[in-house]
Amino acid sequence: MKKLLLIILNIIIGLSTVQAQLSGPAQILYDSAFAQDPSLVTYASTNGAQIFSTPDSSSFYIQWFPTGATPNTTPLIVSLHGSHCNAFMEFKSWHPQAQLHGCGIIALQWNRYNPNPPLDYFPDDTLYNYIDTSLTRINYPSNKAFLHGFSRGSARSYAMILKDILSGNNYFCTTISNSGDADLAYPLYDSIDNGDFGFTPFAGKHWNLFCGANDTTVGCVKMNNTYNWLQSKGATIDIFIQDPILDHNGFQLPSSSAYKDSILDNYLNCYNGTLAIDETPDENSISIFPNPSTGMFTIESSTYKIESIKVQNALGKVVYLSASPISSINLNGLAKGIYFLHLKTENKQLLNKKVIIQ
Repeated sequence: MKKLLLIILNIIIGLSTVQAQLSGPAQILYDSAFAQDPSLVTYASTNGAQIFSTPDSSSFYIQWFPTGATPNTTPLIVSLHGSHCNAFMEFKSWHPQAQLHGCGIIALQWNRYNPNPPLDYFPDDTLYNYIDTSLTRINYPSNKAFLHGFSRGSARSYAMILKDILSGNNYFCTTISNSGDADLAYPLYDSIDNGDFGFTPFAGKHWNLFCGANDTTVGCVKMNNTYNWLQSKGATIDIFIQDPILDHNGFQLPSSSAYKDSILDNYLNCYNGTLAIDETPDENSISIFPNPSTGMFTIESSTYKIESIKVQNALGKVVYLSASPISSINLNGLAKGIYFLHLKTENKQLLNKKVIIQ
């Protein structure tokens, strides 16, 4: 009983410390998030998360790093929550896998708990300013962070990467846009589509996507459109997970930890410099044929020497792996469908190709 009381006292002290760091509108948003689900705030507090106010005291963000980590030399997930959600939801969703992979977390609160647009969520410029400030405060380097957006946060992730590029910060080496498409009715995305920022503004940027087939909010059709749009704007799509069963929040579930593992493995390759960030290889210089096929594919390139290959299915699961140079792969026995080939060259560049087994 005494031990239980001590634990409760520590939680109360921790929450009081969190609240004491905030003022004005930031405290109001914190209180709103607490009221939405107190258990999430308790989870963050008991796991050592810190809460910081934005520079204008209009909002707050959660910051957490593994014990003993140096923030500016530690892999970092920057996460944007979805509609009617809060930063504590994002922290809990990512924390177990972040801890397993040695990654820190910054989760921003951008839901203003105001039902009246445009005051319901912070606009793009403000949101990016909050991201910039949170990373500047820990002196985080360029091309090392990982951006995640869920739902509405995903729908704004494309804007955040563009603003990251235009600012010259280039914090993010890879991104996952989770269940939120790039709707071209949004003025900024229409401007991108019209070439106002050049023909390939996302050149050199690596992306991952997620959708659930039973998602009635966004769905895989819209995310496939975004897949094609991102590629047309120069982005490289490393992994596109299309789950045949899950709904809109499928990636957020504890049962989707394997998906997070695959995405974080990809990010850590980026963080460690084994994905090409500043230079994208010419993927047209490699041929894979016949495609479609029943499972046998020949690989030819007069430009690149392929050192290794990894094949993932539409769910992001690795189904084939070779750590030695090969000129063909045998995928006979795999189910019909689309597969993603990640071919690493001798100079550690990554080429991505899509094949179809019929």
